[in-house]
Amino acid sequence: MNQRTTGLVVGLVIFVILTVGLLASTIYFNIEAGDAKATAKNAKDEAASAMKGERSAKDAFQKLAGFVMGDPNLSPNGEEAVTQVKKALDAEGVANLKTELETLRSTRDQLTQDNANLKKAADSARAEAATSRDEAKKASEGAQAASKRVEGDIDTFRTSSKKYETEVKQTVADVKKYQDEMDQRHRNEVSELQGQIDNVSSSKAELSGRVADLQKAVDQYRVKPENAATLADGRVIDVAGQNGEVFISIGSKQRVQPGMTFDVYDSASAIQYSPTTGDLIPGKARIQVLKVEENTSTARVIPENSRFAPRPRPIVKDDVIANVIFSPDYRYKFLVHGKFDVDNDGKATAAEAEYVRGRIKTWGGDVIEGDALRGDLDFIVMGTMPLEPIALSTDAGEGEYTAHFEQKKAFDTYKTLFTEAQTARIPVLNWNRMQVLTNEGR
Repeated sequence: MNQRTTGLVVGLVIFVILTVGLLASTIYFNIEAGDAKATAKNAKDEAASAMKGERSAKDAFQKLAGFVMGDPNLSPNGEEAVTQVKKALDAEGVANLKTELETLRSTRDQLTQDNANLKKAADSARAEAATSRDEAKKASEGAQAASKRVEGDIDTFRTSSKKYETEVKQTVADVKKYQDEMDQRHRNEVSELQGQIDNVSSSKAELSGRVADLQKAVDQYRVKPENAATLADGRVIDVAGQNGEVFISIGSKQRVQPGMTFDVYDSASAIQYSPTTGDLIPGKARIQVLKVEENTSTARVIPENSRFAPRPRPIVKDDVIANVIFSPDYRYKFLVHGKFDVDNDGKATAAEAEYVRGRIKTWGGDVIEGDALRGDLDFIVMGTMPLEPIALSTDAGEGEYTAHFEQKKAFDTYKTLFTEAQTARIPVLNWNRMQVLTNEGR
């Protein structure tokens, strides 16, 4: 409630008090005047007393009006006093003071209630503000704690990152060192291989000087093409006739085994080598041993196929038999080198090389171990030629270097052995020629 409204209320209250006092005085004087008419004697006294009271009331009214209007010297009378009081209190439009007072009280009560509600709302707002401040404080503290945790995580990450960077640098250095070591190793291996090549070249020169001596040694143990008659291993001692069986002059005492095959010739002089292939020229028939006795064996004639031209001449008594890798009086010595593809599946293996060695032993030959030529060798049986390795890239790994070294070693050994065998005039057989000689491929 503003100051002007408060002054109006106070002025109205004072005005009401004056008016009530004036009204009471008037009523009182009227009663006294009536009584004065009834009692003449007392009327004068009472009139005098009333006049006196009136003057006192008027003085009191004037003082009250002066007090309300703020001017002690003001002396309004009657309506003039009321008008002046309303004007002073800025209440000219007020018709009923009681109603106005009730309205003002109601307004005051409403304003008081509103003030209380506002106060309550303000208290609630202050409480909520305090709660919000507390929550904000907690949130701030949580944010600070989270920030510290994040900073800690960042520090941990930074430490891990630096550690990882160090490890990466170390790994790169290790890889570089490993590459350098492998390069050096590769260069050493190349140098070693070159040294081996130089040694082989030197050995070739030395072998060239020893060819004559080796030839003499080989000639003592090896069948020579220019003396083909010595290849005769036995003769036909009888022909059974209708069953196609023949009997030959060698048996278990000469190390003949069932399954062995021999070419049949009219005479020992008919046993000749082909000047173009170097292979033994086929005889007029081929027989396979069926049954072996001590000094004789029973054999059957093997039917021909398109691989060889027809040989219609019949087998007769005293025909000679021969097989280039068999001798009844001598065990030929074979050197088997490399891997073989016996089953023709395109994969050469060491296991199939063992099969070849077994077949040679079955034929009564001796298999020499190792990869070095010997003066008493009769044949070299060589497997599939290894592929020549391609050059390695600079970033090749250890496994690639190892595989490259092994492949190159196998390739160089194969070529060297083949060249040395040709130089020493030792017959070189592959599996196909071996099959022809043993009838495996017929």
